[in-house]
Parts: sequence; C-alpha cells; structure tokens
Amino acid sequence: MSHDSRGMFFFNPISNDIIELPDLLEEHQNYLPFWTFSCPPDSLSSDCFVIGFEMSGSPPDVYIIKVGETRWTYHDFDGDNQRHFLLSGCNNSVFFRNNTVYVLGDEGDLGILSIKKNSAAETPVWKFYGKPFSRRKETAIRKIYTVEDVDNEGMLAVFLTQEEDNVEVWRYKINGRVLKREKITSLDNKTLFVSLGASYLKPCVAQGLENKIYFSMFHDNNKGVFYCLRNCKYYSFDYSVNKAYSSPNTFNLFQRRSCIWIEPEND
Repeated sequence: MSHDSRGMFFFNPISNDIIELPDLLEEHQNYLPFWTFSCPPDSLSSDCFVIGFEMSGSPPDVYIIKVGETRWTYHDFDGDNQRHFLLSGCNNSVFFRNNTVYVLGDEGDLGILSIKKNSAAETPVWKFYGKPFSRRKETAIRKIYTVEDVDNEGMLAVFLTQEEDNVEVWRYKINGRVLKREKITSLDNKTLFVSLGASYLKPCVAQGLENKIYFSMFHDNNKGVFYCLRNCKYYSFDYSVNKAYSSPNTFNLFQRRSCIWIEPEND
C-alpha cells in the first residue's frame, strides 16, 4: 500500500500489522501503475523483494527494494531497445520463487524480469517471448488478469474482451526458449479468484466450484457474481438457491477498482 507521493508500506488485514518501507526516491514519486512482491515480508524473511513497474518505456523501467534495505534502486532501461513491449498497467504481474517476474504485455506477449544475484542493486534482466496477438484481438481486450499455474509450471491469463464480454483463459508456459501459449476451456477441477491487485488458483474445495472464475464484480446492491467457464455465463452467489441472477455478459454488473482477494494463512 502507499500513502502520500513517496511512502510505501505493507499492511496485513488479518493481524493489522504494518511493515514500513523507506520512502521512494525524491526524483521518482509514486506514479507507477502496479507493484508486486516475492513472499510474505515478515521479520524473519530477508528474501522479500518489492518491485514496481513503469507504464512507459520499452522495456519498462523498474523500482526494486529488498525488505530490510534502507534505499530503493531505480533501474532505467532507456536506450535498451531489446524489444517493443508495452504495458498499460491493466494486469497484475506474477512473482515466481526463483526471483523471476512474469509480466504480460498489452499485445499478449510475455516479458520476464530476472533479478540478478538476488540483489536489488544489480541491474535485472528483461527477456521477451512470443509474438503479439493480431491487431483485432489486441484492441478487443479490455482487462487482463494473470495468476501462477503451479501444476503446469507457468501462468494463466484471463482476458475480458469488448466483443460480447467474452472471457478467455490462456495458458502461458516457457519451453526452453519458446513460449507455448494456448487457449483452454477447463481449469482442471480448480477455482480461480482474480483481481487487478492479485489472483490465485485453488484446488476445488467443494462440489460445484470447479471451473468457476470469481471476479470483483457485483450486481443489485453489492451481490457478488462468478463466471462459469463451462456455461460461459455470469451467476450470482445465491443462484443455486433462488436463481437470482445469470447473464452471458456484464450488463448491469459493476466492478470496484480497488479490490483484492485475501486468502487466510490457515483456512
């Protein structure tokens, strides 16, 4: 979370604990569109990295700090034109355990940022994979959500498109130096929770939750909805009880901008 133009901190909504981070550098205020971190930043962890990504630049500039350090490092990639890679801040990045970050570009291609020598001061390395989507598909994409897909050693991308409010799920996986990208129609008995802040994929814990995608979307006085990937429809949480709401599109739905799913540590 952030306060004023330079302050950054961690907030645990379960315990109400706060971990302060040093102020951002004076010459770079907090205007970066999205942030990520590698692991819980508790007092016993010395391996938690926090990274912010610029919206402009190709490749994007990044802010990095390792929790416990006293100063942020700003890495400027101007002039390092490795690849035309654009970000609008419309999706969340995915931080993997080997200190690599998967960032989905606006055109459907993939950028991977690797932190060198587990150091915030060392300049990280960008690598890019995959060809951009067609111009028609790219302009149809309205929102993107990404989440780690542990079982397949890659990530899933959920695309919401302008065209009839379609929901598409794509699997991204690096095979050697090649990006394998495929559209899928099943979550393999899993449930997906997505938001612009963070997303996660869970094994199905109850009958009827498989192949469902939970968005931070609501209808009729803040009643939540989910999307059924098999039926290609949105349903209200209480649909099985009183058939309250179902629709193939997002008409009459609204989405809160600052929402995040919280998974309790012991659930």
